[in-house]
Amino acid sequence: MVEIRAMISSNTQLAKVKEPSVALFVGATSGIGLGVLREFVRQTINPRVYFVARSITAAGTIAEELRLLNPGAKCEIIHKDVSLIRDAEKVAEYVMSQESSLDLLFMSQGCHVLIKCLDTVEGLDASMSTRYYSRIRLAHTLLPLLNKSQSSRVVSVLVGGQEGSVDEEDLGLENPGNFSTSSASYHSCTMNTLMLERLATENPRVSFIHAFPGMVNTPLFNHLSSGIKGTLLSYTIAPVAKLFGRSVSDAGHWGLFIATSARYSVDDGVVPLTMGIGKAGRTKGGIFLVNEKGETTDNEKVLGPFRKRGVDKKIWTHTQQVFASI
Repeated sequence: MVEIRAMISSNTQLAKVKEPSVALFVGATSGIGLGVLREFVRQTINPRVYFVARSITAAGTIAEELRLLNPGAKCEIIHKDVSLIRDAEKVAEYVMSQESSLDLLFMSQGCHVLIKCLDTVEGLDASMSTRYYSRIRLAHTLLPLLNKSQSSRVVSVLVGGQEGSVDEEDLGLENPGNFSTSSASYHSCTMNTLMLERLATENPRVSFIHAFPGMVNTPLFNHLSSGIKGTLLSYTIAPVAKLFGRSVSDAGHWGLFIATSARYSVDDGVVPLTMGIGKAGRTKGGIFLVNEKGETTDNEKVLGPFRKRGVDKKIWTHTQQVFASI
């Protein structure tokens, strides 16, 4: 376990990195992503930061807060809805038009529902679109910039290390009968991990992380779903998260640590190892599965059979077909 004080100590070393840091945050207008965004801007010298927001009003308030945290930071709002794959593509294209390299892609967007009832105008389930498709589209499209960075990292915050079953006959969970809170969580988690492994294999200079933050007291628990069932669960889960979950501030320290420490890097990383912290292990597919304590697992008992049977290839084919149809 990496103590929070060690994480904070590591994060403060970012001030010694003289070169500008270029980062894209997706899903950072609240919760974990916002906590990490704040810490990134606070700790870095003259960063160039892009963050995506559906609400331009809410984003304007965040941008003003970031300017106060670090007057030398250049923070730009990209007004898009990444539940749409077209918009995720436009986000990536815009960053590519502005920058020659990208150091960090941090993704924590998500839409959690209790039943399958929300489809986007592109015909995708909203929870699958935000938790899986848009993340892979962003990471894949931005690879040219990531490969030009001296030390780049892709962080996808979901439930890394909790991989489980996948409905191989319904990879998009299009059949309402195949959708549940539990199945969608394991399903999207496993697809994320296997596809990040594919990208890591093809891009060995980029560090890929699939992370699980544990329970965090975020606004997400207040909006699990509509209807009586969703309201009841919101009123039961949200208080538990408030009592036992880590704060958004602590989650910000944790997220910045996994996004910058050499512990989770295929190279020397942005911030050197400190306080006796060693390099973390990777999966056989080449990515870091990081839990809320900063520890890693390979989860080979689950991932190994999937790779052996070629399920990763099947998921990639499915994903490409979805992108092509959109």
